[in-house]
Amino acid sequence: MALNWDVLIIGGASGVGKTSVSRQLARIYEVDLIRVDDFQILLEKTTTPEACPAIHYWATNPNWRELGVENAVKRLIDAGHALMPGLQAVIDDHIGEGIPMVLEGDFILPEMVASLTDGRIRSIFIHEPSREQILQNYLAREGGELQEFRADVSHAYGEWLAEECKKYNIQTINPRPWGDVVDRIIKTLG
Repeated sequence: MALNWDVLIIGGASGVGKTSVSRQLARIYEVDLIRVDDFQILLEKTTTPEACPAIHYWATNPNWRELGVENAVKRLIDAGHALMPGLQAVIDDHIGEGIPMVLEGDFILPEMVASLTDGRIRSIFIHEPSREQILQNYLAREGGELQEFRADVSHAYGEWLAEECKKYNIQTINPRPWGDVVDRIIKTLG
């Protein structure tokens, strides 16, 4: 399939299907798939909490859930800001080298996407408006007892991301119906 982009950015909250969609798109377009989570893990292992507190927040604050959903959303935004310069450098490198990629992750902020002005960059944020659907996605993927709180956080963060996308005029797409979400994204990309 012919590309009209070098970098395709797929953002959205956790549990909405970004990774599954991104894998399919990377296969269809025969390009690299880069997961922002990998950068977060790398930084967590190679920096100190003092040097990069936003990245280490969850590991250094074992009781973070007790601080509530709003605090957790703020910490996700903080991590997005901490990752922003590195993600911009990776995007620039892929464009400069002419190596197309799909970049996906929770920590991609609409603010960063709006700052990228190269015409070879496309973006879309996946927005699942139903908290219950996010919960069902978590339960199907992982099971476990902490999924209610995670669904609350993911839903609140997804709503924040959707509002930011409106502010920056960035396209969002509902992942449902799931059966045609990849086709809808491809159509949106042109």
